[in-house]
Amino acid sequence: MNVLIYFLLGLITAIIGALPLGTTNVAVINTTIKENIQNALKIVYTAALAELILVSIAILFNVQIENFISTNVWLQYTIAFILLTVGIVLVLGRKECVKDENEECIIIKKRHNISKRMLGFILGLINPTVLIYWILVISFLNKKMLYLNTDIDLLLLILFLNGVFFGKVVTLYGYGKFSHILKTKMKNITTRINRIIGALLICVSIFQFTKLFYN
Repeated sequence: MNVLIYFLLGLITAIIGALPLGTTNVAVINTTIKENIQNALKIVYTAALAELILVSIAILFNVQIENFISTNVWLQYTIAFILLTVGIVLVLGRKECVKDENEECIIIKKRHNISKRMLGFILGLINPTVLIYWILVISFLNKKMLYLNTDIDLLLLILFLNGVFFGKVVTLYGYGKFSHILKTKMKNITTRINRIIGALLICVSIFQFTKLFYN
């Protein structure tokens, strides 16, 4: 029974964590719209692998990282500022590009060449928000449901990580398929999605600044 619980918890928590629109989700959506779902899957798999590294870090150093973030207010301000900056860029940013019949950029000027697999891994790994999410999740599970640390049975830990991997892949794949459907029904969807994400990030950053100010 424990075997199934660890796998399902990994699966469910990964799906919940991957549902909010983030940089990896946007990359999957944009790649699906501009290219195809096969190329988007290259981002999906490596992003899921990178997330396993973040989960492992959260399991190993959960208490230390949680204490460091809570006692260093400057870091919380830095994260909020980064979210605000990215949000403004997504809302106001313009790209010089050649567009297709759906008004989507197919050739972006001054574009840096990077493989889809490497892009997925970088976006999945350099993601402090996701790391914080897993620290909170693992802290909650340790207090309320089950233990997730290096002392548990190796099989249970592997099953939890497998659940995380499949949860991330399923959610990102769902984003890719959904964006493919929208592509056939809406024009210039990438710009619209970026602006929506930008607005959400700005709201989150304002909320974070307000919370820090009043605390």
